[in-house]
Amino acid sequence: MLICGACGSRSGGESPQSLSWSADGKLLYLHIWALVTYSVPLRAGQILPPLPGAGIGSAEDAAALPGARAFPVPGAFAGPNPSVYAYSKVSAHRNIYQVPVP
Repeated sequence: MLICGACGSRSGGESPQSLSWSADGKLLYLHIWALVTYSVPLRAGQILPPLPGAGIGSAEDAAALPGARAFPVPGAFAGPNPSVYAYSKVSAHRNIYQVPVP
């Protein structure tokens, strides 16, 4: 059974795991490439929510899962609950050493 064909991340530790669970087992986190991370609530004793027959094939499929909520920023690392998360913010400063030419 395929769980998520759209889930994934770049190699290395710079992206969240494709599929992970909250520490208390009440939430499933789905990371759809670099686009979006969803939290999906689970019922007691449930490991996965009810999935489409072909698995999750797109961000739209993940959004359609019962109770699914997207994190407000792409590439979010989930904390103890969906209101606590971390993400990378990168900026570049160019030409900071400009020399005036007379």
